[in-house]
Amino acid sequence: MRKRTPKATPGTSSETAAGRAPGSPGASSVPAARTATPQPSEPPELDYNGRPHRRAMDDATLRDMARRIPAALLQTARLAWTVDRRMTLTVLVCQLLSGLGTAVMLAAVARALPRLMGSDPREGLTHAWPALTVAVVAMATGAAMWILADWATRRLNPKIASAADLTLVDLHMRAELAAYDAQGFGDRSKAAEIGAMRAVDLADDAKTLTNGLIQLLSAATVLTSLHPLLLGVLLLSVVPRGTGGVIAARVDYRVHDRTVSARNVRGMMRWWLTTADLADELRANTMRGYLHFWYRAMCDRVEGRELEGARPYLLITLLAASLGGLFTLGMWASLAALVLAGAMSTALAGTAVVASQTAGRALNSIIRYSTVMFHHGLYLSDYHEFVDEVRAMTTARGTAQAAPPRRIRLQGASYTYPGKDTSAVRPITLTLHRGEVVALVGENGAGKSTLIRMLTGLTVPTEGKVLWDDTDLAAADAESVWRHVGLVPQKNGHWPLAARENITLGQPREHGDGRIWDAVERVGMTEPLRDLPGGLDTLLARSVWGGHELSGGQWQRLACARAMYRDPGVLVLDEPTSEMDARGEHTVFQELRAMAPGRITVVVTHRLDNVRMADRVVVLDRGAVREQGSFEELVATEGSLLGELYALAQDR
Repeated sequence: MRKRTPKATPGTSSETAAGRAPGSPGASSVPAARTATPQPSEPPELDYNGRPHRRAMDDATLRDMARRIPAALLQTARLAWTVDRRMTLTVLVCQLLSGLGTAVMLAAVARALPRLMGSDPREGLTHAWPALTVAVVAMATGAAMWILADWATRRLNPKIASAADLTLVDLHMRAELAAYDAQGFGDRSKAAEIGAMRAVDLADDAKTLTNGLIQLLSAATVLTSLHPLLLGVLLLSVVPRGTGGVIAARVDYRVHDRTVSARNVRGMMRWWLTTADLADELRANTMRGYLHFWYRAMCDRVEGRELEGARPYLLITLLAASLGGLFTLGMWASLAALVLAGAMSTALAGTAVVASQTAGRALNSIIRYSTVMFHHGLYLSDYHEFVDEVRAMTTARGTAQAAPPRRIRLQGASYTYPGKDTSAVRPITLTLHRGEVVALVGENGAGKSTLIRMLTGLTVPTEGKVLWDDTDLAAADAESVWRHVGLVPQKNGHWPLAARENITLGQPREHGDGRIWDAVERVGMTEPLRDLPGGLDTLLARSVWGGHELSGGQWQRLACARAMYRDPGVLVLDEPTSEMDARGEHTVFQELRAMAPGRITVVVTHRLDNVRMADRVVVLDRGAVREQGSFEELVATEGSLLGELYALAQDR
C-alpha cells in the first residue's frame, strides 16, 4: 500500500511535501502541482482613489464643515418633511421645548441658590422651594421632551429609509437603458445608495446636533445674564475639548478611509465564500485553503490599521481633556476671583458652574455630531444629485398608444452607446411581418442584443426610426409598447417568488391557474412543477427556509413560459435554450413555430441547427445586416457568413 502523502503547509516545497524530490526513486507519479500546496501570495493593497469623497474630512477646513453642516441639516429636514410632517414637527417642537426647559431650570437654580445659602437654611429652603420646584419641573419637562423627540425620530427613521430606498429603486426601473451605459453610472448609483442608507443616521445625528445647539444657546444665555465675562470663560474651557474632538474624528476617519476598500472587498468575498452557488467549485477545485488565507489576511490588515489609530486617538483625547481641565480650573479661578472681588455672589458662581457643565456637554455633542454629519452629508448630497440626474433620464418619450404590430419597420435605424465613437448597430433598413419567425444570427458583438432592444422599444435609435405599423416608437408611450412584448433575455431573473408569480409576474389571472398550466405545458414544465411540495405555491429560492431550486434549464423553460403567458404581439427570445437539454429545446422551438401565426417572433441563437425552423434568417456582422434569406438559401450561397458559421459548428 502506498503511504499517504503528508499535507503541505504554506511555503512547503514539493520535495518536503512528498517526502522526496519529484523524479527521485519511489516518488509518486502524481504531478507535483497536485501534491504540493502553493505558497499563498498576500492580497494586493486596495486603495480606490476614484472615490468621490476620499480624504474629505482631512482636506476640509472648519469653515468648510461649518458651511456644509447647515446644508446637511436642511436636506435631512426636507427628506423627513416629505415622509411625515407631523413627526418632523414633533421633533422640532420637542427640541425647542427641551432647550427652553434647560434655560428655565438654570434660571430657577440661579434664583434658588442665593436663598439656600443664607444664614438660616430653614428659612432659605422655605423661600427657595418655589424656584426649586420650577427647576425640577423644567428639568423633567426637558427630559420628557427629549424622550418624545427620540420617539418621533424612531418613527421617522424607517419611513425615511423606505422612502429613500424606494425612490432609488423606482428611478432605476424607470430610467432609460441608456442611463446604465453612461460612464460612471454604477459608481454614482452606489454613492447614492450609501446616501440613502445614511439618511437614517442623519436623522438621529441631526436631532442630537440641534439639541446640543439649543442646550448650548440656553446655557450661554443664562451665563451671559449672570455676568458677561462668563461666556468667554466658558468658551475657553470647552474649546480644547471641541478641537480635540475634531482632530480625533479626523483620526477615526483616516483609519476608515485607509480600510474602506479592504472592507468593501472583504464583504463581497465573504458572500462568495458562504453562498451555496459557489460551494461546489470552492471544494472540488481545492480553493478553500487559499481563500481562507486571503480572507484572514484582509481581516488582519483591517484590524491592524484600526489598532494603529488607537494610540494617536488616545493621545489626542488625553491632551484635549488635560487642556480642557486646565481651562476649567481657570474658569473656576475666575469665578472665585469675581466672588472675592464682590462682583458675584457665591450662589451665582455655583449657578455658573452648573451652566458651564451643561454648556460643555452640549458643545461636545455639537463637535462630535458635526463631524459625523459633515461626512454623512456628502453622501446625502450624492443621493439628491443622483436622484435629479436619473429623473431627467426616465423613460418619457411621447403619448402615442402602441398596438400589437402587424409589421415592424426599421428605417435607417442605428444605435451608438453613450461615450462610444463606433455604432453598435449601423443604419439598418428591415421589415418584420406578423406570422413570421425571424432568426437573428451573428458572431459575438455583432449587434444582435442591441437590435432586439430597438425592435422592442427598450431603446430608441440614435438615428433613424423604428415603426410599429405607423407608430414611431420614439414618440410612443413606452409602457404601451412593452405591454405587447414578451422577452426572454440571455440573463433571466430567478425571482425569489412562488412558482405561480414567477410565471405571471403582475399579469392578470383572468382564468385562474388554467392559463398558467397551459403556458407551463408548452415548455414541458408540467411534471417538474407538479412535483414541487406546494405546486405553483412553492417558493423558488433555495436560500430561504422552505424554498426550492430549479436547474438552469428549468429556469430557462420557466422564463419562456412567462413570455408565452403574456400572449404578446412581439415575442423575442435571446439564446432561450442555452442551458436546456435536447428534449426541452425541441419542445420550446416546436411551440414557437406553433404560436407564430398570431405574432412577430424573433429568435437569437448560436445553435444554428435551430435556425432551420425560422422563416427568415437575418445575419448581422459588425452592426450591419450582411445577408438575409431562408436557412437553406444562405447555407448554399458561396461566401455566406451563415454557411461559414454552420460549417464550423458541424466540425466541432
